[in-house]
Amino acid sequence: MAEANIDPKLDLASQDLSSTTMSPPTASSSGKTKKKSKSKKSTTTVESTSSTPEPVCTKIEPPSLSSSATKKKKSKSTKGTTTSSPSSSQELVSSNLDLASQSPPSASTSKKAKSKKSTATATLAQSTSTSTLTQAQISAALQQDEAHSWDNYLKKSNNAQWICGVEYFEHAPFGSGSNKWLNYAQPGMVIEVPNYKCPTDYWPATVIGFAGYSALVEYVRVDERKSDGPYKCWFPFCSRVPKPLGYCLSNDILLRPVSDIDKKDRHFLKKTFTKLAAKNLPTIKPEHWEYCLEELKSTATRFKLNELVEALDKLDCGKTRMGIVSMTLGNRIHVQYLGMEDDDEGFWFSQQSEHVHKMGWSHAVGMEVLGARSDLAYPVPPPSEFPPVPAGVEIVRDAMFEMRHPVHLHKICAAFIVKPLQHGYFVAGTDWTREEESVDVVMHVTSDYVLPINFCRKHDIHLELPKKNGKQIMNFSWRKYLPEVDCPALDLSAIKKEKAKFTKGCKMEAVDLRGPTYLGPATVTDVCGHLLQIRFDGFPRADEESYQWVSARSPDIYPACYSQFIGHKLGGQPDVPNPADYTCFTDPEEPSTSSRSSSC
Repeated sequence: MAEANIDPKLDLASQDLSSTTMSPPTASSSGKTKKKSKSKKSTTTVESTSSTPEPVCTKIEPPSLSSSATKKKKSKSTKGTTTSSPSSSQELVSSNLDLASQSPPSASTSKKAKSKKSTATATLAQSTSTSTLTQAQISAALQQDEAHSWDNYLKKSNNAQWICGVEYFEHAPFGSGSNKWLNYAQPGMVIEVPNYKCPTDYWPATVIGFAGYSALVEYVRVDERKSDGPYKCWFPFCSRVPKPLGYCLSNDILLRPVSDIDKKDRHFLKKTFTKLAAKNLPTIKPEHWEYCLEELKSTATRFKLNELVEALDKLDCGKTRMGIVSMTLGNRIHVQYLGMEDDDEGFWFSQQSEHVHKMGWSHAVGMEVLGARSDLAYPVPPPSEFPPVPAGVEIVRDAMFEMRHPVHLHKICAAFIVKPLQHGYFVAGTDWTREEESVDVVMHVTSDYVLPINFCRKHDIHLELPKKNGKQIMNFSWRKYLPEVDCPALDLSAIKKEKAKFTKGCKMEAVDLRGPTYLGPATVTDVCGHLLQIRFDGFPRADEESYQWVSARSPDIYPACYSQFIGHKLGGQPDVPNPADYTCFTDPEEPSTSSRSSSC
């Protein structure tokens, strides 16, 4: 018998991600990889007990398993059977229905069948005894995983509607820019998933819907008029767990109905697959997991492992520093800076970050790069490293605009151009009247965080206003303030930004850019044009540091269950939907100086 997955969550802990050169950012992880036995004749199986946590299920009223219930073993397929599966259930059953329709053995063959059964039992016992995973280890791994996953959140049926669709995320696998997710992950398709009562066995299920990269399935019932149920469970869709319809028949994996009533029907296998064949439902690709990995790798093509790069200096945002890509994880890269102390921990960026570049970028835009080695030749970066500048945009010294604060990411502040550079780049400085928060940072004029004046006023959000003689300016107006400081406004009218598709209250996973090793659940609390205000779940709503402004096109936000997809530990548990997340955060101690009350 070919090996079956023990549990959907346990299977993720043993995924081999070496092909994507990914390794976790920290020493701790949700589960250690265990090597499986490679015996050709036997397989690793672990029997289900009452102490084993169940997958995420809804509307479950499981009757107790009868002690006299036994597994109905299928006839072995011929040696020439392959692991590939047809694309529809009708094509599948035409080639495999004969396996399901075989009658019980006659008296003349009972001795031979008994011999085969004894051999199978001995093989199962030997396999179980040599398993590298004990039941206690399985239970501990599942309990630890549940504490850092979306499982508890998805147990309530109404919560899934708040999770953002995969197609909303531009830089995520199967994300926007193509219809791959909508064309591939279709509700109504039929797949084979582990039987939650006995995870070593599988049974066909129909996909009802998706929440991020998780799929809600309903197990197929042999006879809906007689069967108990329905039984519904959440499974990780982008994983090794789901199999195409027909996979188990082709690979000698035991099929067991979830319903105890269905198991009493001697012809449950034939009836089930005949019914599925008549519906001609789609299924997943035969190489489903490999297809998902290819999509994951397509988001990480800009930089490679051990490549020299030039990245924003974490100690001085106005400068760049040489570094080397020391680790990759999904679309994230860890840059180990050069010229720093030996114990420096480096910094994590996304592959698509606007603050990490190919070698030679600093020289091309007119900046000095720290940590540069004199023995290296600096090539001219490819044109893709320089976003085009729309016609009519002029970058002038001292021109003012609004910008997300580069350090205090929950604030939008007044900013000005300190020094124009080449190819549309410039050194931006935050409001000089707030010396304690003044920071320089290198930006491109088309950045989603470079905002025109009155952006905050237009979207009714708070702006960190300039000060005058150390005091807040009451009734602030850009029209009056610019002549006073003798600065022009940066004209960004030629740069158009697409409005975000997200809505208030929807949930996702996001990276905390202040500590980019943290990837956790987050909630959208405000949508302002192309910007999103997100709050990291599990942190106090009254704490302004729990909030960040991010672009709807940011490479640092992901669909739910992305961390499970790449093998990263989720930072915490998602919060249940709360009306408090539908409003913007404002500091109650600050006077009423927001741009909403100011004139033009």
